[in-house]
Amino acid sequence: MLGKNAKLFFGLSVCALIVSIILAVWGFPKIVSRQIQKGVQLDKSSEMFEKWRKLPMPLHFKVYLFNVTNVDDIMAGRKPVLNEVGPFVYKEYRERTILGYGDNDTIEYTMKKTFVYDKEASGGLSDDQEVTIINYSYMNAILTAHDLMPGIIGLLNSAMGAFFSSEVVPFVQVKAKDLFFDGIYLNCALNHSALALICGKIKADTPPVMRPSEDKNGFYFSMFNHLNNTDLGPYSMVRGTENIGDLGRIVAYKNQSNMPQWKDPYCGMINGSDGSIFPPVDGDNIPQKLYTFEAEVCRSFSATYVGRREVYNMSALYYEIDKMAFAAKSANPGNKCFCQKNWSSKHDGCLMMGLMNLMPCKGAPAILSLPHFYLASEELLDYFDGGIKPDHDKHTSFVYMDPKTGVVLEASQRIQFNIELRNIADVPQLQTVPTGLFPLLWIEEGASVPEDLRDELQRVHTILDYVEVARWLILVGCALACVFAAVCVARSGVRVWPRNNHFVLNPTNINKR
Repeated sequence: MLGKNAKLFFGLSVCALIVSIILAVWGFPKIVSRQIQKGVQLDKSSEMFEKWRKLPMPLHFKVYLFNVTNVDDIMAGRKPVLNEVGPFVYKEYRERTILGYGDNDTIEYTMKKTFVYDKEASGGLSDDQEVTIINYSYMNAILTAHDLMPGIIGLLNSAMGAFFSSEVVPFVQVKAKDLFFDGIYLNCALNHSALALICGKIKADTPPVMRPSEDKNGFYFSMFNHLNNTDLGPYSMVRGTENIGDLGRIVAYKNQSNMPQWKDPYCGMINGSDGSIFPPVDGDNIPQKLYTFEAEVCRSFSATYVGRREVYNMSALYYEIDKMAFAAKSANPGNKCFCQKNWSSKHDGCLMMGLMNLMPCKGAPAILSLPHFYLASEELLDYFDGGIKPDHDKHTSFVYMDPKTGVVLEASQRIQFNIELRNIADVPQLQTVPTGLFPLLWIEEGASVPEDLRDELQRVHTILDYVEVARWLILVGCALACVFAAVCVARSGVRVWPRNNHFVLNPTNINKR
């Protein structure tokens, strides 16, 4: 009886071991992956959907201005000295409007941003603060005309005083809130041929940083008002219900799958997400690049995997922007198509290390960089006599991502807007200034996961850890049961598999036959 029971016990334990191996290697990971997918995919039944549609917390939107402290010296040809003022902190609320569902598992939506000034987070700094900055609108008009129609520079410059309703110099004193959102008034009411040319060009191009005044006699220039309370998009994003690895990938913006501004399919590629959601990481198959699409600059960026870091008592994947993002064409030939073609007869349209020309995207001669020219050519730093100090911790862009769910635990994107201050002999205000790239401001846009969502993620991690332990405990238990059953069989003397002599070949017997 003992022998029969031992034999049955052994058979059952072997079957259990096989099942436990299948569960440990394939079953449990598949079940866990499917449950995670159900929780994070962009479907109304998922836990993540409503949090993605309307962010449960505001992002921080910080603006730092470069206050010019030695205008007279610069006008006399000496190096600029700057003083960083800020941050001016705004709460940035994001809400998406679902437009419908498309082919290939996509969701169509627009995104609205709303900015509210946060004086407390700004350290008491008022957005009424006045600063002296490079006159972006003035330099924009002069540089555009100088590169396209240098013969009209004198006539154009004569109209600038009326346009700005003040004496025009390449520097201007403004309130921070006027530069950011309220707007700096530009007058088109006077009867002047060159002024009519300027205002007609603005009206025809309708640049987003310009909005018509209520009386239609001028425009207001502001850096960010076009982003405030405006539906941006539409975007088309993969929902991840069919393939979780594609979750969050932007496949089209404004119904276009490629950004036409760059005239090249490679630079116009739309890669990655909008920065709000990423797919979970499959085991140790960690992606070396994390891509995000930034519609405001008409391109995608990548952050490079640095390593695992501990944040909020959770293990996260840490990504950081590297020097190849804004590399010169000599360092990264792939960036050549971001150069502005036909810039001028004396320039190939490509910039030095750490810069990107936004003219094809914005229709204005703005130059993008990282704050304080971090990771850029040192030649840019030599132009200044103070106030520009690149710092890795303050000026890099980064992402901490939870690998198990793809949730962004903390992230900051930092970029700087610059414009050239150019010595132009035909313009009295620019005859003696030193030529160089001049920073206007830099922004930091980011957030960290709120405490309630952090607690929810930690609970998910705890459950997943229990499941991980359970699958290996079951496997070990079945293996031990199998060993114990084998010992019982051995002690009972019962053969598990009966000997069959017909299958035992004996060379001696064969020869006798």
